[in-house]
Amino acid sequence: MEEFKIIDTEIKGNLYVIRNSQYNNLNALNVTVGKNIITRLYGTIKGKLIIHKGAKVYLHGTISGKIENHGGELHIFSKK
Repeated sequence: MEEFKIIDTEIKGNLYVIRNSQYNNLNALNVTVGKNIITRLYGTIKGKLIIHKGAKVYLHGTISGKIENHGGELHIFSKK
């Protein structure tokens, strides 16, 4: 299994996730998660979340826009 990359720097704007990773300071506009990718997202998505086939997304935070799921999994953990 591929090593999990951990990103602590703040992410703004659009994000395209192409490897298994964890983003600890997300403040993104739109997020796209590639095919068969596993990612943990901590923070906020202000726009659209696109999940491709086989991807697994664990969102610890909020999303304000639309979700497009093309055959992946989405798990949302929110304090609200």
